[in-house]
Amino acid sequence: MMFTHIKELAEETFGVTPLHIEHMTFGHSNKVFRVELPDEKIIIRTNQDKNVLLKTSQNINILSSLGLPVPMIIRTDITQNTYPFSFMILREIEGTDLRYEIEKMTVEQLRKLAKEIVSFQRKVATLPKGTGFGWVPIHEKGPYSSWAEIIERDYQAHFSTIKNELSMNQLDDLEIIKNRFEMYFQSVEATCFLDDLTIKNVIILNGELQGIIDFDWVCYGDPLYMIGLTQTAIISDIGEEPLQYIEEICKEWGINPFQSEVIDFYSIIHAFQFLEFQKERVPRERLLSFIVEKVDRLKG
Repeated sequence: MMFTHIKELAEETFGVTPLHIEHMTFGHSNKVFRVELPDEKIIIRTNQDKNVLLKTSQNINILSSLGLPVPMIIRTDITQNTYPFSFMILREIEGTDLRYEIEKMTVEQLRKLAKEIVSFQRKVATLPKGTGFGWVPIHEKGPYSSWAEIIERDYQAHFSTIKNELSMNQLDDLEIIKNRFEMYFQSVEATCFLDDLTIKNVIILNGELQGIIDFDWVCYGDPLYMIGLTQTAIISDIGEEPLQYIEEICKEWGINPFQSEVIDFYSIIHAFQFLEFQKERVPRERLLSFIVEKVDRLKG
């Protein structure tokens, strides 16, 4: 039934019958379809929750005004009056997610990409500071009163996943490390950043950046959280070799030794969550080794 609706939507919007419709499974919050038309390719993002796509157009327009290479919006309708879902139609950015290209990219290409991604984050950071912390549309108030609340939430949410995987001494070390960073977490300002520009949502073709996607919300808090997430995603999905990309991001960002430790702690928190959902043996082993290595490093 969903494919029938997508076909009807494409025909109604463009006046032609799609040549091919593909459900894109690399995503969580939306059902996304790639539609090939006779003269162009489009992306149709759908969601049965009206609120998810409510401010996406606004976000994309703001990011476009900052000069970021975001998708072109063709049509949006969140009313669900015509179809049993809200939808947004976008012109496709040619290429694939970074996760599928990063192992083929040269150091020079990774360095160039890192400069581009950091420049995007710096531009977004010029937007007004938030009045709250967390994941919301641009200019809206985040639901948390401090960044420290979010870190505690994320730490505790998936801690049970790791409890049986580490020794009591390692668990104690983790708690000590977290407490050591507490003053830093409390001092973080509500800076706007693109939280999910990791090894997905960064579209690459022949080693070159083509654009960035997926902006239903941004995050207000510590932009270093994105670097930690990217590092964990690489370990989980690919392995250690592409961590050169993290090195290039940190160089371009001007990360100091203390910030590097914060990033590693963030990566540990993200690894808790990845372990909860990662069922394959080899990635799980990589994540566990990564956590142990970072705990040993951070405990000094």
